[in-house]
Amino acid sequence: MVAIDSGSTVVATDDCVTTTIDGEIVLLNNETGQYQGLTGVGPDIWDRVQEPTEPADIVSALVREYDIDRDRAVNDVERFLETLAAEQLIKVDESPAP
Repeated sequence: MVAIDSGSTVVATDDCVTTTIDGEIVLLNNETGQYQGLTGVGPDIWDRVQEPTEPADIVSALVREYDIDRDRAVNDVERFLETLAAEQLIKVDESPAP
């Protein structure tokens, strides 16, 4: 599993097709045939990874928008992004930003 931390940069892969069904975003990796359904805050996070971004920026936005505890947001976002990375739906760059 890919480790994701605040210094990583994440972005959606080009091999992914998305559609919305009954309010749920369904992601399909064309290369692997694997899919992931996103509900709750998942679609918001997915929107944010359409451009390269750092998990810390996602966490900050979610804490502001949803009034949630920062520590919980950090853990939840990292686990969620690790799941997307394992399904090859996002790319992770672990090198520090310049």
